[in-house]
Amino acid sequence: MQDLSPSDDSDAGNSALDTSVIPLGERALRGILGHVVAVGDEAETTYLEVKSSLDMNSKATAAKIAKFLLGAANRRPGEAARHFHGYAVLVIGVQKNSAPGVPRGTEPHELEDRLRPYLGSRFPAFEFGRIGIDSDHEVLFVIAQPPEDGQRIFPCHKSYQNDDRRDSLEDGAIYVRGTSNTWPARSGEVLALVERVRRGGRPPIDLEVQVLGPICRVDRVDEALESLRCYEEEQFSKQPTPDESTRSSALLTLPSSVFGNPKPLSRQDREQALAAWRSKKAEHIAEGREHFLVLQQDQDLRLEY
Repeated sequence: MQDLSPSDDSDAGNSALDTSVIPLGERALRGILGHVVAVGDEAETTYLEVKSSLDMNSKATAAKIAKFLLGAANRRPGEAARHFHGYAVLVIGVQKNSAPGVPRGTEPHELEDRLRPYLGSRFPAFEFGRIGIDSDHEVLFVIAQPPEDGQRIFPCHKSYQNDDRRDSLEDGAIYVRGTSNTWPARSGEVLALVERVRRGGRPPIDLEVQVLGPICRVDRVDEALESLRCYEEEQFSKQPTPDESTRSSALLTLPSSVFGNPKPLSRQDREQALAAWRSKKAEHIAEGREHFLVLQQDQDLRLEY
């Protein structure tokens, strides 16, 4: 087993915890471990909690870890950011002057499965770290994510009753971190969390505009197109109706226009052609608009020369 106990002449050095670092990676975790070994439970703060020994497979342990994570998630972002860049750390298997650890074998996904009923499906993911003590034991680190403005409030999703009421959980309760422990939120703390939600707002839209073709200005396009459409329909409707007796020789002729090339039409054919043309009004308007824009572009080019 590694000897993690501080010597008499190194107590002061080990007890000085650097909270300006992100508590991820072996170096940072060993710094936290040395600090907890040096000062024991006195190391506990709003961003650090210590458990000397836990049965990692028990419901009581899952409830304790869930309570820590809930309290860490419901912190105020500004206050949390002062230490560990907003992260919070639960150290398991350490006490003053020694680090007995817990039996090896705890897997992050298995722990998360046991915590999920208490945390809910929308709870932020947590980090997981370990430092080996010997072939059979290790110190575990459960690392909560930094809280953010705009983040929702995280209530407990499942009750758990323990003989020690301090370790119990209540479905629907909101837990917050104090200076060295976690408790149900009071009215002022709930209101502070509501303000955290409101401060989020929506991020500004990052909009990039690119010109992919020529930009032209044509005045009163819609009015001109509608007038032309009505004129063509009116002219087509004025075509004389052939006499029934002369139907075979007096067929209507469609004028050369937006309706197409000249073509002899019977009464029935003319009505069908007119109905088909009216059904495609949107397409005709779009084609006419494009035609106007090309004409305007050509005109602008001639004016430049």
